[in-house]
Amino acid sequence: AVSVAAWGRVRATTDADFATSLDFTAAGDLDKAMKKAKLEKESGPVEIPAKRLVLSKYWAPYSGGGLGVDVLFATGYDTGRFLKEALHRKVQVKFQGESYFAATPEDLIVLKIHAYRVRDLDDVATVLERRFGELDWKYIHRWAAELRFEKLLKDVVEQFMKSHGRKGPLPWKRGRK
Repeated sequence: AVSVAAWGRVRATTDADFATSLDFTAAGDLDKAMKKAKLEKESGPVEIPAKRLVLSKYWAPYSGGGLGVDVLFATGYDTGRFLKEALHRKVQVKFQGESYFAATPEDLIVLKIHAYRVRDLDDVATVLERRFGELDWKYIHRWAAELRFEKLLKDVVEQFMKSHGRKGPLPWKRGRK
């Protein structure tokens, strides 16, 4: 939610997603730390082959409700390589008066298109509306190709360009970023 708010638009959410540089073999250590922080384990680590990632789910209860917490592990998969690079590239942003680490807009786009849920594609659209001309498109395209969703990236960007009256070649095919 912080990354989306920083680069796109704020929206209501029911969960928080985190990437960890831990390999999933360290899941037991993470479970202990989460338990100490009063988070309840729901599942995981679970391998999701279609997304080439490993995920653990937790629940952070609070008075009157709770928040789902998804933790993505940096594994040996190509997705793990991407998560490690995204973690290395993280930036500090201000949100509601506090400082947080967040994914760069490029890494957020890769993560959101890779997830490919309606709300994620809506998030991508808000980032594109605010940052289209500033993005490092060659970096985004490289990861879309490595993670095998290059056609999906092309479709999302073409649809965005058409709906916003943008003409010309796809941004990663231009001579600049």
